[in-house]
Amino acid sequence: MLSKVRIHQFFYLILSFFLIFISQQNSFLNITDINSSLAILFLIIMSFGVSHGAADSIIIWKTFPKFKTKAIAFLIYVSIVFLGLILWFQSPVIGLVLLLLMSMYHFGHSDLSHLSQAPQSIKISWGIVMTLLPVIFFEKDVKSIFDALANSDINLQVFVMLKFITIAFIVNFLILLYLDKVITKKDKFFLTFEFLITIILASLLKPVYWFTFYFCFLHGLRALINIGIKSLRDLMFLAAFTLPVTFFSYFLLFEHLHINYLNIIFSVLMALTISHMLLPLMNRLLLRSPNKL
Repeated sequence: MLSKVRIHQFFYLILSFFLIFISQQNSFLNITDINSSLAILFLIIMSFGVSHGAADSIIIWKTFPKFKTKAIAFLIYVSIVFLGLILWFQSPVIGLVLLLLMSMYHFGHSDLSHLSQAPQSIKISWGIVMTLLPVIFFEKDVKSIFDALANSDINLQVFVMLKFITIAFIVNFLILLYLDKVITKKDKFFLTFEFLITIILASLLKPVYWFTFYFCFLHGLRALINIGIKSLRDLMFLAAFTLPVTFFSYFLLFEHLHINYLNIIFSVLMALTISHMLLPLMNRLLLRSPNKL
């Protein structure tokens, strides 16, 4: 019987081939100006993409038996998100660098979590590649996005360096995967196929389109599988957490504060990623509280 991860890999590969075909037939996915479609990408990422982070609400709810502790955990979690947003808008450069560093670690450990025995070096290599991949094919586009996010004119040489770093880690990942003696041959085959098809997509799609596809359909779905979303109740938790984030992002940040979609997307992702990565530590600290809350 196929595992859920294997089924997801088949789904992702089929969807990727379909997208490659569409990208060759439809100029929409290759347009230079993406501003006209950022609203759609915003809705996809803020709803479907963020939903795997919203699964943290399920973890919090199931971790603590007392309602008071659940409420405290939710309050801390949301407070960290707001502090993350404040950090981003006070210092966009620090926020962007922090997002990139967290992504390098998080993407690798989340996407490959089904390979529990895989070396850290393989997971980190995957994470670095997935974080920086578009810079190989769309160096100037990535610079334009980073400049807008950081509110700064970043030296082009930085992106030249990032391009070579990314290529080096692509080679490093494939060599480490080939030499590894723990991962099964079948897992190696599917992981290599998944890796290469994602690189092909990155060469065809503009960076924001590629990121939306990867973040939602590979990273996001894989994370939901890892968490073990099983019931309607779990889905209701996701909706209850995700919809307020989407409405907050749109009505307060976009309509009221007039922040552009690009900055909203990545500032919210940075803030949520901080909370997401600190969740295990937060849970341990609350569980060890002397008065048990």
